[in-house]
Amino acid sequence: MIPIYICDDEKPFAMRLKEILQAQVIISAFDMGPVYVCGNPQALLEEIRQKKERAIYFLDVDFPGFENGFELAAQIRKCDPRGFIIFITAHGNLAMETFRYRLEAMDYIVKESSTILKERIQFCLKSIDQRVRDEFCENGYYFCLKILDEVRYIPVNKMLYFEAAGRNHQICLHMEEEIINFYGSLQNLKEELGERFWRCHRGVLVNMYRVSRIFLREGEIVLDNRERCAISRRARLDIPQELRSKL
Repeated sequence: MIPIYICDDEKPFAMRLKEILQAQVIISAFDMGPVYVCGNPQALLEEIRQKKERAIYFLDVDFPGFENGFELAAQIRKCDPRGFIIFITAHGNLAMETFRYRLEAMDYIVKESSTILKERIQFCLKSIDQRVRDEFCENGYYFCLKILDEVRYIPVNKMLYFEAAGRNHQICLHMEEEIINFYGSLQNLKEELGERFWRCHRGVLVNMYRVSRIFLREGEIVLDNRERCAISRRARLDIPQELRSKL
């Protein structure tokens, strides 16, 4: 999920903006959040320097004791060059400053009525969602997983294996630090994910790039995080060429 940061020293407006963003994310099932509110630019910079992740930023322009929001955005760009920056301010005559600072801001929204504010924010979030989807399709390194009303984009290299869990087509996706349960079909997943994943067992679809060793006698596959999953007798007779060195 892509985190969202609000940096505005007007707390009542910042909290209203947070409510609008949270509602839009839920309504449209965007893979975004949580929404963080920060009134201090230095605190925001410290936070993103520690996390080092792509994020969405809604920034005010005026900050007492700090040069301005454009300078803040320039500092953010050094930490997060691929982040999404949107300015929200009462000053409609400063939009050209975004070009002078070469910030590549997505939008410059003047604080107006709640209706206009919601419409512009919704447009920005939809644009971000589409851009991220397009990048994932181009790179092919992410797997789009829809769980009820939630959509998640999961890095393929963090996926260990899928496991059929009991009845009713329930699937468990085992990852490095998380297990995700959802409903689906291993066969459909295999077709969608392609040659990178191997059906090593009727109930297991494993990421071949995460396999460390294969023990045929024991009927086990050891992954690079030391987890183990089963390999069927049938699969033992048809080891993919890419995995022969793991025997």
